[in-house]
Amino acid sequence: MTLLIIFIGIALVYYLFQKSRINRIEKQEYLREKRDEKFEQLLNLARKQDAAKSEAQHIHNNQEN
Repeated sequence: MTLLIIFIGIALVYYLFQKSRINRIEKQEYLREKRDEKFEQLLNLARKQDAAKSEAQHIHNNQEN
């Protein structure tokens, strides 16, 4: 009986350890996805600003000629 209680205790501790590990990994993945989304948004914004700046410079150059 004692061995059964010890085995159940070890199994429970192992389960809780694995569960917390899985939760931590999922949280890291979620944060990584959010960071990547934010980076993608900033990259798109930079591309739009570069395109607008290039267009403005192109218009300015055409006005000088």
